[in-house]
Amino acid sequence: MWRVGWTATAREFHGQGNEELGVADAEVLFRTNGPDLSALARVADEVRARNVGQEVTYVRNRNINFTNVCVKRCGFCAFSRTGIDQEGYFLPLEEILRRAGEAQALGATEVCIQAGLPPDMDGSLYPTIARALKSEYPSLHIHAFSPEEVLWGARRSHCSVEEYLLQLKEAGVGSLPGTSAEILDDDLRHQVAKGRLSVAQWVQVISTAHRLGLPTTATMMFGFCESPKHLASHLVLLRSLQKRAQEAGQRGFTEFVPLGFVASEAPMWKETRAGVRVRPGPTGAEVLRAHAVARLVLNPALPGGIENLQVSWVKEGFRMAQLMLHAGANDLGGTLMNESISTAAGAQHGQLAKPSELRRLVWELGGRSVAERYTTYEIARRFESPASDSWEDLDEAEARAETSRDAPAESLEKISDSTATFGSFHKMISSSDYRFRDRRPSDGRTAFRQAGGSLPKAPGSGAQRFFASPRAAGRVVTYSPSYTMIPSYECFNTCTYCNFRSPVTKEGRDWMSDEVARQRLDAPSLRAAGVDEILVMAGEVHPKAPNRAAWVSRAESICSLALECGFLPHTNIGPLSRDEMARLRAVNASMGLMLEQAASLSVHRFAPSKQPSVRLEQLRQAGELRVPFTTGLLIGVGEDASQRLHSLELLAQLAEEFWHIQEVILQPHSLGTSQRLQPETQSQESPKALFGREALDALPDLVTEARKMLPQEVQIQVPPNLFLHGSFSKAGCFKGVLTLGSKKKKAEQTKMLFQEDGDVLIMAGDFQAEFQHGVPPRSEWDSLMQNPMFTAMEAWEKAGVMREIDYHQNAPPGVKHEIP
Repeated sequence: MWRVGWTATAREFHGQGNEELGVADAEVLFRTNGPDLSALARVADEVRARNVGQEVTYVRNRNINFTNVCVKRCGFCAFSRTGIDQEGYFLPLEEILRRAGEAQALGATEVCIQAGLPPDMDGSLYPTIARALKSEYPSLHIHAFSPEEVLWGARRSHCSVEEYLLQLKEAGVGSLPGTSAEILDDDLRHQVAKGRLSVAQWVQVISTAHRLGLPTTATMMFGFCESPKHLASHLVLLRSLQKRAQEAGQRGFTEFVPLGFVASEAPMWKETRAGVRVRPGPTGAEVLRAHAVARLVLNPALPGGIENLQVSWVKEGFRMAQLMLHAGANDLGGTLMNESISTAAGAQHGQLAKPSELRRLVWELGGRSVAERYTTYEIARRFESPASDSWEDLDEAEARAETSRDAPAESLEKISDSTATFGSFHKMISSSDYRFRDRRPSDGRTAFRQAGGSLPKAPGSGAQRFFASPRAAGRVVTYSPSYTMIPSYECFNTCTYCNFRSPVTKEGRDWMSDEVARQRLDAPSLRAAGVDEILVMAGEVHPKAPNRAAWVSRAESICSLALECGFLPHTNIGPLSRDEMARLRAVNASMGLMLEQAASLSVHRFAPSKQPSVRLEQLRQAGELRVPFTTGLLIGVGEDASQRLHSLELLAQLAEEFWHIQEVILQPHSLGTSQRLQPETQSQESPKALFGREALDALPDLVTEARKMLPQEVQIQVPPNLFLHGSFSKAGCFKGVLTLGSKKKKAEQTKMLFQEDGDVLIMAGDFQAEFQHGVPPRSEWDSLMQNPMFTAMEAWEKAGVMREIDYHQNAPPGVKHEIP
């Protein structure tokens, strides 16, 4: 093991040459300072010189970050926006092609395509972009789609990672950026980027790409809240992946790029996050250590080594990049032309590095040569000395420009203002051009629109469909035949509108037994009614109540019985701890908790667990645990219109971040005989607040707003069993409603839109829809299930009890009722 204080042995190490460093060794090196740090840099540079040579390379390329709209909310990312944000943009295919053509005319040999993960995306989006680029500009290398994007595309395509990578390769993708790695440690990733792909998933995408002949880069973010051990383990893991690729005869990683954290605009730097102590980016010493230790751990003379070590000038600036060429680095990256992600985070080093500027950095060092390369490090042109550097032949540049209909006839060297020529991130987000939320179609079929609203066509493919609703744009409304089981009505909350709860008694324990539960689940009437879902609902037990553990066990037992009897359990018993939710997840197809409202209302003043912060944290926790989830709003309990819209906005953000919300219920509060909403309560709320039946008149408009705000894959449910009202006789009032919720066979649930024999009652008005029995859970949530839930479902499918549903096709055959 190496020790701190090895300055005197630096030359000895260089003489021995090739010593594989373990995690403990690398951790020691990441702690070096003073003279030891200088020696570390010197040894790294000697290892570089001996194994890679004196040549420094760069690539002429362009970044195209075609959208900043993303379902994730990573703490280090200032680039992403939600789908409803004013600053969310999405470049149409025509603009992507224009930018690529402009880059090629300026000598670029590569386009790097990375972006956010837009909600409602059709999985064909990424292959279509690649195919269009390759068709239009066949000589351009397409370096595109991070492991996070590949996983998202595969998920949206309902296919495996391998199948999706093959689609990308066939479409023309030549290599993948190995970003979205940050630090490959799940605990640390969870702290700073909840919902980010896991280490295992990153490794899966990278390893599969290598096996399929797609080389990748590798990256590491540092300078935020990682430890030396995190950094050391990250490098050793990369080496093991590269060793595996080399043993299989694969190219593997073409380069390794340390990426310093840019803090100034990063959410986790600007906002306090519990348990996360964030540093303001790396110091100069940390930048030097990251590059030098990487060169030693990834020594190309050893198995698993990576030949090329790149320094990011856009992160570190030209001066620091130049110094890193004396600390093991041999590549300066690309010209970029556009750069949005680092710039959004606060990087101050621009978005364009002219080839002459990159070469000048090398010449000033002395003793090094420079070459312009291609993406996979084949050399395009060498410059042996400053005397051989004639910059760019302007006549040659103009000739190239004439071959492109969109490119300016000027050399890259002549551009004095990159923002004026190429645009910028800040100009993009402040412009109304390409606004994502304005270009999300109401019919869910395509989001590639030009400013005039027409559809650009990918070469040979016609207008493409890139954003899809889980159900086609027909007028299909679903319902779920379900049965409600209520283990207990006792609740420690006292909501002033509630007729459900019963007071907590000292004796308590008046809970449904397993015997009673099984008797109800075995009832022939459930099978005859076509019930396939069991809703387990209950009053809420205080988190610190002595019988809390027994209460959770009771719910778990009933869910297990439901599974045993061939039903799908769905549990909604109030806020749960992380461990409780994880425990119940294993025996539930999905779970739920109503947000009700994101505003603090007087109706909840005696209901501690109804506080908005508690409910929102539950929704976030469910997303982190990957639990398919139902939530919703209770309207008419004292909120006003702005508060309802704010609540919807928060739900939309959570749905886009975690992709776990299946449906949002819009439930008007119906005044009952025991209603306790008194005039004095109402007077405490906003003058524009709605109560009881007043909210029903606002429901159709709220449904319309919800459909605009929520991702298309989130279903909107209006539960007809809780009310019947004239508002729903209005033409078109169901616009955007995809489900009527459950057909509950339970005495407590009254006044349904369904008769006892299961036929749909006639609804007045001229709205016509096809009602279908929606079989839960939806196929796109299969990957979220855990045993024994998944095992039970597999058995049912094999037995023909369940049908797999593809919601991108026409809805499956089932119970259908036409509304006259």
